[in-house]
Amino acid sequence: MLKFHVSIACLMLSIFSVLLPAQDALAAHEITGAPNCKGCHKAKTGDQWGIWTASAHAGAFATLASEASAKIAAERGIGNPQQDEACLHCHTTRGFLGVDVPVSDKGKYADDEGVGCEVCHGPGSDYKPGTVMKDPKAARAAGLVMDKTAEACSRCHNETSPTYQPFDFELRWAEIAHPVPGGEEEQTAASQTEAGMPDVVTFEASVGNVHFPHKFHVEDIGLECVQCHHQISAMNLVTPHPDYLESSWINCHLCHDPRQKTDKTYYKCSECHHENPSNITDETLSSKVVTHKSCWKCHGSGTGVEASTGCPDCHVKDQKQSNP
Repeated sequence: MLKFHVSIACLMLSIFSVLLPAQDALAAHEITGAPNCKGCHKAKTGDQWGIWTASAHAGAFATLASEASAKIAAERGIGNPQQDEACLHCHTTRGFLGVDVPVSDKGKYADDEGVGCEVCHGPGSDYKPGTVMKDPKAARAAGLVMDKTAEACSRCHNETSPTYQPFDFELRWAEIAHPVPGGEEEQTAASQTEAGMPDVVTFEASVGNVHFPHKFHVEDIGLECVQCHHQISAMNLVTPHPDYLESSWINCHLCHDPRQKTDKTYYKCSECHHENPSNITDETLSSKVVTHKSCWKCHGSGTGVEASTGCPDCHVKDQKQSNP
């Protein structure tokens, strides 16, 4: 996940001065805490809560209690990193948004949430109600921020951090992406359509071709491209065998590098996965197996005879017309 490095004294006074103009707008809303987002943003709506809790953002405050943080603090003449404002600025929601932004008495905020939802999306007291969040325009008017830019991240991920490393925005964003079906995805789907996203993809098969409603899965269901096209975030590719990429002469990362143009290219499974593996030493799964496994993630397959009875649900054979 995202390498949210220790950021003690992460921003100089000049950076604070850049952020000051935005504080008046933020102060009109109150911080409620990340736990208030959990109720709606769970598995059925894209698992935003799960993605965030698994990220280093959620552990940013805990990081300040490490030996590495204590060492850096000592070198810079800073006391307790978990109490110093310079450290808290990029390791806590309240520290980042500033003292002028109040914490709601009715909320569930605590510094130990680390870099919470409201660091990127703005204090949520006024946009958190479900009735507001269902209307993107109303949510933005109530303070919701949707700033997906490298500049937004660089407010903390910059050279003033004592542990800064070159920040690859596209790569890091892919690691924490958590789109909401019906929200920004509508714009994403529109851009994909303009780029030539097919409405329907047909998979040829001897038992009846499958007409896969591609656009429906993207726009209506809200699937992310990476859920099927794993080369889009190849560095996060999970194989059936953890040591496979290290032990095998086949290294997918040689071709599928998310920092190259392949990141924006959508391949068919069969372009990499063989229809008929030539021998048993070829461990690459066949395209048929890959396609089925992808579908079975959402559509229960059953086992044995039970599974085979479900084939006609997807594989539709052309009906032969009988002679009168």
